[in-house]
Amino acid sequence: VSKMYLAAKKNPILVPNSVVSNLQPTVKPLPPKPTPKAENVKKARSPAEVKSDGQTATFLLNGVQKVVSVGEFSPSMSLAQYIREVALLTGTKVSCNEGGCGACIVTVKKSKDDNPRSLNSCLCPVLICDGWEITTVEGLGNKQDGYHPIQAKLAEEGGSQCGYCSPGMVMQLYSWLQEHPNATKLEIDNILDGNICRCTGYRPILDAFKSFAADNHDFEMPDIEDLKLCKKSGQPCQGTCKERSSCHSKVDEDFQWFTPTNLEELKIVLQGLSDDIKYRFVSGNTATGVYKHDGPFDVFINVNKITELHTITVGEDVSFGANVKITDAINALETTDNEVWRGVAHHMRQIASYGIRNQGSLAGNLMMKHFHNDFPSDVFLSLETAGAVAEIMSKSGVVETVSISTLPTMDMDHKIITKIKIALSSQAKRTINKRKELNSLWTSKVHTPYSSAAGEWKYRSYKIMPRSSNAHAYVNAGFMALVDMAAGFKILNRPRIVFGGISSKFIHATSTENFLEGKNMNDHDIFVEALGILAEELVLDDEPGLATPVYRKQLALGLFYKFFLYVLGDSCTEEVRSGSYEIERSLTSSQQEWETDESQWPISKPVEKYEGKIQCSGEAEYVGDLPVKSGELHAAFVLSTVANCEIGAVDTSEALAMSGVHTYVDAKDIPGANEWKYGAEPEPIFSTGRSEYAGQAIGLIVADTQEIAIAAARKVKVSYQNQGTVVTDIEKAMEDSSRVAPAGYAMSYGDANAAISNADVVVTGRFKMGSQYHFYMETHVCIATPSDDGFDLELPTQDMATVADVVSKALNTSSNSVNIAVKRLGGAYGGKITLPTAVASAATIAANKVRKPVRLWVNMEDTMCMFGKRTPYLFDYEIGFDAERKIVGVKGDIYCDAGWTYNSVDSFFAQFFGQSCYHIPNLSFTPYGVKTTTQAHTATRAPGMVNGHAMLEYMIQQSAAEMGIEPLQLRENNLMFEGSPLLPIPMVLDGPCPIGDMIEKVKQSGGYDQRRQDVDLYNKSNKWKKRGLSMVPMRYGHFFKGFGIKYHCLISVFAGDGTISVTHAGIEMGQGINTKVQQVVANELGVDMDMIKIKPAMNVTSPNATVTGGSFGSELNCAAAIKACGILKSRLEATRKELDPSASWVDVIQAANQNNVDLCARYMFAPDTQTEVDGYNIWGVALTEVEIDILTGEKHIRRCDLIEDVGLSTSPLVDIGQIEGAFVMGLGLWTSEEVKYHPDTGALLTKNTWEYKPPAAKDIPEDFRVTLMKNSRNPKGVLSSKATGEPALLMGISVLFAIRDALDKSRQENGMSQGWWKLDAPATVEKIHQHAGINPLNFTF
Repeated sequence: VSKMYLAAKKNPILVPNSVVSNLQPTVKPLPPKPTPKAENVKKARSPAEVKSDGQTATFLLNGVQKVVSVGEFSPSMSLAQYIREVALLTGTKVSCNEGGCGACIVTVKKSKDDNPRSLNSCLCPVLICDGWEITTVEGLGNKQDGYHPIQAKLAEEGGSQCGYCSPGMVMQLYSWLQEHPNATKLEIDNILDGNICRCTGYRPILDAFKSFAADNHDFEMPDIEDLKLCKKSGQPCQGTCKERSSCHSKVDEDFQWFTPTNLEELKIVLQGLSDDIKYRFVSGNTATGVYKHDGPFDVFINVNKITELHTITVGEDVSFGANVKITDAINALETTDNEVWRGVAHHMRQIASYGIRNQGSLAGNLMMKHFHNDFPSDVFLSLETAGAVAEIMSKSGVVETVSISTLPTMDMDHKIITKIKIALSSQAKRTINKRKELNSLWTSKVHTPYSSAAGEWKYRSYKIMPRSSNAHAYVNAGFMALVDMAAGFKILNRPRIVFGGISSKFIHATSTENFLEGKNMNDHDIFVEALGILAEELVLDDEPGLATPVYRKQLALGLFYKFFLYVLGDSCTEEVRSGSYEIERSLTSSQQEWETDESQWPISKPVEKYEGKIQCSGEAEYVGDLPVKSGELHAAFVLSTVANCEIGAVDTSEALAMSGVHTYVDAKDIPGANEWKYGAEPEPIFSTGRSEYAGQAIGLIVADTQEIAIAAARKVKVSYQNQGTVVTDIEKAMEDSSRVAPAGYAMSYGDANAAISNADVVVTGRFKMGSQYHFYMETHVCIATPSDDGFDLELPTQDMATVADVVSKALNTSSNSVNIAVKRLGGAYGGKITLPTAVASAATIAANKVRKPVRLWVNMEDTMCMFGKRTPYLFDYEIGFDAERKIVGVKGDIYCDAGWTYNSVDSFFAQFFGQSCYHIPNLSFTPYGVKTTTQAHTATRAPGMVNGHAMLEYMIQQSAAEMGIEPLQLRENNLMFEGSPLLPIPMVLDGPCPIGDMIEKVKQSGGYDQRRQDVDLYNKSNKWKKRGLSMVPMRYGHFFKGFGIKYHCLISVFAGDGTISVTHAGIEMGQGINTKVQQVVANELGVDMDMIKIKPAMNVTSPNATVTGGSFGSELNCAAAIKACGILKSRLEATRKELDPSASWVDVIQAANQNNVDLCARYMFAPDTQTEVDGYNIWGVALTEVEIDILTGEKHIRRCDLIEDVGLSTSPLVDIGQIEGAFVMGLGLWTSEEVKYHPDTGALLTKNTWEYKPPAAKDIPEDFRVTLMKNSRNPKGVLSSKATGEPALLMGISVLFAIRDALDKSRQENGMSQGWWKLDAPATVEKIHQHAGINPLNFTF
């Protein structure tokens, strides 16, 4: 069949012979359609003009031709999978596998005349790539042939920490510059709307990328053809050909695939589909990122080769072929001078991300709305608001024109959208007195586009999201009206008022539209009446995953008011005008300051991260990148879906019947202990009859491929019975005393009860803060391989010793039978301390059963559902002050949400941080654990620490409000001083407290006093935008004695050339531990850093090493390296004395080797037995300014000034990155990262990038200034340094208090009483709005 093909294994589509004969290659093309005027036609991004036999897709991958066939690959094989698993180019990463993180970005040029653009390869089927030129990060540069400037600059600026996101970041900028070689800094500042980085806080990435802007300086990009690429693989040439085996197996799916090249052929395909055939049109395939489980489908119809679906015509009207990509529609519309079209373009630019908009089509987005009416489609909303229509072709070729609003409920069976038109001219028919208009033009100095008699089209649409970008809307809204601006803003015809996010059926506010026709918009009484009508017709769905109906309704009414303010413009009073516009974010800027001592270099030198360049080039290898082993199988977890119940039966028959499935593994297959976390309550590897929480592991499916394993796991049928009460909220759980238990011993000193009872001012309160997902970009994975002495495990873990211990007990074998090596982690943040043991033990049990290597990769959804996150907290407290506003006593009951078991309660540790920076003469803390029916929570960056610090700072904030003074004033009045008591007693502050000086430094450098005045003035002038300012200090007690911490370091010197290899017990996960160790070894041995290589951590060299966490790893492994270097230098001393003083390092080493000196030195550093180091305090101050939109709840962090005491930084570039990344992670904790559960089943609802929103690049402070305090060397630390991994996260609470400061002003203006009011965390967009005190009676003009 010409240019169409059929890969059918059963039930082939019946196409009449006469039709088939007419579709042979000799078929004549259809007569050409009339061509629109050239000036009105824009070149569309059409599919490639390549010859294809219709049964294969041929494309170039890094300049190397690849051919894929339908018989070999299925529609479920994504381009990312092909790149990684078949082409074996593992620089392209897969993390979320739903287009929400950007790790999979590649550059695609779809035809010879096309512009290269970024694309999320995890969503794109490889079968649609015919004619494409695809470039991956390997195609840009590498260590052998030289790095691309983007790769080099990103590494140089410290923009790569764990490195997992770096290839996607590089490719996003590379793609943008290919299409926009003259890109400005502001444009580049906005291109990372779909790329997530948890490590860096984005700032160094943005700084690196903006250096390539045309308005910065010119950069000439090298041509990728200049690189030596292997003609077989598309990888950088290594000089020798070495084959890696592919882990892709032949497809065994029943499906049919068509690729018609015009509408006539498409019509024939549709005619051949029987009514019982389930089919899918394939365009960009981006819908699968949201709705992963649609299907299965019998037939796939690739519409990307149909030329008619790609046309764009702009004239009096605008017309799009249905398959026009969203980016192309935006580009065509925003260059016009038409307000409506520009408004549609502006709204569409808020859809998802560049990678998604570049691939997703208009019709594809509309059909998502059709199949899922509750989908808040922004394409649908913006087009329907503009009055667009769609042309629908049936299988018989009949074309009908319908309004966009009919598409959600229209019968689209055997039909396809072919064209979309915004026929504004037909709506905007104006009855104009031509003679009067001529007279007006004769006397006027400038031309006005519309006469006042005719009216003016006013269009505005809004999308209110949980964060700045790449998020679905809480509510989206569109308004369009023809308004006579000179006649009381009269609406000349029926306006269009469209909402999304209200309910699955709600589209138009019909009653409100009808009422407003012919009304004057400047008549406030009319507005109030219309507002009431709108309120009555907004009937909202109430689903547990959505924002509350109250918020969504009020938000919709606020957006309606915004539209009125926009139209009325300067006729409104000045104070309310700010309600009409969006919060504007300017170009991101930053400053970094630190101290360095050149006499100690490379110590304190700002060097590039050791692995930086190979991470940015995709050469850095993570566990999931490792080549497939001979006979390797894949596994997927079977998880429960209901909490607190018994498991009735597990039916695996359907799963085991699938081709490619080998076996099912459960608790019966465990030779030893069924436990992966040893505690008071066993946490089973596989459940044995109960589902404690939704997401608990029941078993594993083992299959030939990952896809088969995942699909089969979904086919396992689990029945549940005897469900108990589901409680997912800590406050609700506390109502049942049986769910509350003490969590370690209480800490106290003095007499807090007496002090508070005698205080002049006593403040009591309750504060609640939520959970947080780690969001490591590299999700959990383990490759377990049976070996001749046990099992070899490759996995990303922070704790090798515990993994070996747990796995050996599960397998009923010895610990030395478990061999572990860890090269690097793609992020961790505490989430890879205990959790990997569950994955490692399950994978090893499976490998033991099948006696083959088993690769268990846990996708992001399963990771989020299966494993715990940051422990939520609730605090009940009392604090007393004397007449001088000095703290006299503090009491706190600290409640930690444990999840279903108390094993990981960390409220005990929260006590240590509950003093913050303040002098508290009497104190009593009591820690508790609270059981809920969720996953057992686990350590997350600064576990307990951020909670304890927040508790005391929240007390200060409330106390200041109740006393009627500035919070900063109360803080400064109560700062610690030398001799202040510290927990645990009898510790005291043994030196001066620097926090007062640090506050003064930030006041001066941050212009605090002037900004306070500016904020107050702004708030007085703007009713609907408010700004807030908050300064919060921090003390982070870093004490590591008494915990049994130990780290090993082994240094090996090669006599041939004197080069050095180092393996230490620390795990590199982005924190720069390898970089610091390399600097230390170079300094101690007096060699260049490039002579040193850091090798993977191994449990054979570090069998009993402590977990790398708690910010201990970097400095203590450096200490171990110093000691090992000392041993080596001692051994070399005699040889040095034998040689000339000018002898080089290599000379000394070669001579020592000839003298049989041991050139391998090892040391275990245990701070419990070392006198060189001791615990110390880390101090910091953050000043944060925010702006919020009172009508929507949206926030914008305008500026942050942060100073932290890090001693003398061992590696300033690394430490700056750690501080910024930790602080931004804290911003997420306090604002956008909300965890929700289903109230009935206990299932996690925020389980993917569609629902869970860590900060994006535009959520960081617009102006971000970080200073490492100078002249503060630490005599107790390693090389005068201090830890940096976690402390800055504590200062993130400054954003919560800044938001509160802004809300205070709104509440006062809206007539609410001054003083204290409760704001729990996170302060989401919804919560900000709901605490603003909005009263619709204040919707004035």
